[in-house]
Order: sequence, then structure tokens, then C-alpha cells
Amino acid sequence: MKTSNLNILTVVNILFYSRMTLSLICGFLLLNFWMKPGKTDGFSNIAILAGIIVLGLVFGLYGVTILKKIIVPRSRYPLVLNLLCNMKGLGKPDYYGSLKFDLNNIIKDNKLHLTLYYINNRQYPILTFDREKIIYYTQEYNWDNFKWNYRIIPQGRNEKQVLEFQGINQNNIKIKDNIDFEKIDAKENEVLLLFIIHDLLFGKRSSFYY
Repeated sequence: MKTSNLNILTVVNILFYSRMTLSLICGFLLLNFWMKPGKTDGFSNIAILAGIIVLGLVFGLYGVTILKKIIVPRSRYPLVLNLLCNMKGLGKPDYYGSLKFDLNNIIKDNKLHLTLYYINNRQYPILTFDREKIIYYTQEYNWDNFKWNYRIIPQGRNEKQVLEFQGINQNNIKIKDNIDFEKIDAKENEVLLLFIIHDLLFGKRSSFYY
């Protein structure tokens, strides 16, 4: 299947798990070599061991970046995909691709939902993207004065995705609040992708800072 036929969230998952796979392969090779009898006998064995270690370091540091260079330019929306990868820490940040894309097409191609619901109540809308406006619970904001910052907060062995924002609501009141991704019934990275798309088309393009 061509990369252009894959949706953005699928490609991000491929890059994320490829990083883990490359690390596991290098770890397996190192372990397999380490368990061999007489592994330190001779210069050739030492050279092989050093080569595996160097390969592991290269894959760890540059593996995902190399895959991005191959996959992202062949995708349908390279800039959006790049920015999402940057925010998720996948490879070296890149900023190429066109800012010109049709909102309806990218929503349809990636099967995104513009209204997202509370995870414990699938009838209760919590976050809605309405072109130039964004609605969080009952508060409505315009993208042209909406500032946001995406953070990952460590919680023991787990991580929590939070989006801090500041905006002026429909009553002309300045509000600061947090959007907790765990409370929203959405696919992995779907909320962040929706923010990037609308930020590029209607907002201050804050996603370029990642």
C-alpha cells in the first residue's frame, strides 16, 4: 500500500512502533551475540560487538528520522503529518509541505470526528471544532485569539496528555483552562491532529513551535 493511501494517524503509529521495533532488533542481536561462547575471542568478535552497539545507537537516534524522510514526503498531507510527529517526539523536526489543503477533504480522508464526547458519557459533547470556532464544554472561542500549548505530564510509569489554552469566550471573558485528553472519547492522537489542522487554517499556527 502506498503511503499516500494511509491516513495520518496510521502513519504516526507506524513510526512510533518502528522506533520500538528497531530498538528491540538491536537489543536481540546484542543479546544473541553476548550469549555466544567465546564471544570475546579475537578481534573480529570485538568488532562485531562494537558494530552492533553503533548500529543500535544510530537506529535509536536517527532511525525514525530516516523513516520520516522516506514516508512523509509521499503522504497526502506532509506538513500536517510532520507537525504531529514533531509534537509526539518522532524524529528530527521538519516543516515542509503545503499550508494549502481543504478542511473537508482532510477530515474525510482521515475519518476524523469534529465533535468529540466525554469518555464516560458518549451522549455528552465535550469538544467541538466548528471551522473558525472551537467549543470546549459550554465555552466558545475564536481561533484568531486562541493560544494553546501541548504538554505530556509524567505520572509514574504512565503519561498524561494535556493541552493548556487561553482564549476569549463568547461573553468576551478571558479564560485559561486545560483539556485533558483522557476524558475525551477519541482515537490516539485524534484530538491533537484536529488542533493542528484548525490551528494551521484559522489560528496562530502555534504548532510550528514544536
